[in-house]
Amino acid sequence: MKPTVKIGSLLLAVVMACSAIFASGCSFNKEWSYKTSDKELAIGVYIYCLDLAFQQGQTLAKKLDDYDATNDKWFDLEITDDDGNTAVARQWMKDKAQEMCLEFLAVEKALKDEGASPDEATLTANKQESTTYWNVGPYAQYGQIMPMSKSLEPYGISYESFEYCTAVHSANYSALFDAVYGAGGSQEVTDEELSKFFTEKYADYSYIPVQLYESTTDDDGQQTNAALSDDKIKELTDELEGYVSDINGGKSIDDVDKAYTEKHELAQSAMVSNVEQLESFSAGDDLKTAFEKLDTGKATTVKVGEGDTAMLYLLYKKDINETAKTYFESASNRATVLSAMKTDDFKKYVEGLAKELDYDKNGAVDGYDPKMFFVAEQPTTAAPETTVAEDAADDAQTEEEATTSAE
Repeated sequence: MKPTVKIGSLLLAVVMACSAIFASGCSFNKEWSYKTSDKELAIGVYIYCLDLAFQQGQTLAKKLDDYDATNDKWFDLEITDDDGNTAVARQWMKDKAQEMCLEFLAVEKALKDEGASPDEATLTANKQESTTYWNVGPYAQYGQIMPMSKSLEPYGISYESFEYCTAVHSANYSALFDAVYGAGGSQEVTDEELSKFFTEKYADYSYIPVQLYESTTDDDGQQTNAALSDDKIKELTDELEGYVSDINGGKSIDDVDKAYTEKHELAQSAMVSNVEQLESFSAGDDLKTAFEKLDTGKATTVKVGEGDTAMLYLLYKKDINETAKTYFESASNRATVLSAMKTDDFKKYVEGLAKELDYDKNGAVDGYDPKMFFVAEQPTTAAPETTVAEDAADDAQTEEEATTSAE
């Protein structure tokens, strides 16, 4: 089966962005919102998108000095998004919701034009996840049962609309990405192009971390760190410097790792190895700076921190060109690098398709005001109390941000 590119965990990000707040006053119906000659979106799809746009717009409004959570006056204030676009908050939200709907339709049309369709296994898995979120919520595994149906149905959003916006669109989006950039695609990325991107943008490295402090735990379970003596620090530093000399003299990093493991009688290797984008260097800024200065195939020591937090690292820079020769034998690796290479381009591509789309809009759409999602905070001098629903909304935002940074 052809591997499916994961575009930023789209399904999870879209689902988790939806707030768990209650409202009333929206009737259920099967009215359409936007349509093309091939596809018609339910009004619930638009309402869902408007809810997402409301949350994004409110986040931007909270940055304003005159934002006041106790009333809805901020809907008439101008906000500026990350792309530098400025508009009155209410209109910005309505425009954003429309953009989402048109992109749904644009992706559908482009899939048809490409003669492609979503991977059935991916689509099925996505739908199962959406069903779980709808019926018991995203935190059921932690014992918190908060069905998203309870927070969405009062607005007039059916499960079918929720499933389309999350499970179906996520599968469509990934399928179109593959159809455009994958093997035989209309903008196929060749192995040579992918390898060039990989060798220029990725890093392959290993490091052995050594604590320059010791930790003790008292009878109450409290842990205390204390810096090692100067003599002990010098002993460890000399040891790692010796390994650096060995590596730079031609010894392999694996042999050094084995020697270190045996010398310190470790149950398993302490060495950490990563292949990742250089801009997302997970080992920290100090090691990243040292890595960029290192010659390929060489090693160095890096000290980070002071006193009872100090660490010493043996850092080794592998040959990324050698890594590239076998890295793409894994379909998963290829899909991940392709996603990193083309995600931004694909986003712009879909935005362009949406702008060129020939569509009809139902006038009923204009009757929905994003203010319907707003719940004013009550002025108080005491510590604010939050409802379970509000806590869930905060958790959802945190989860969305965590998902975004890990990509």
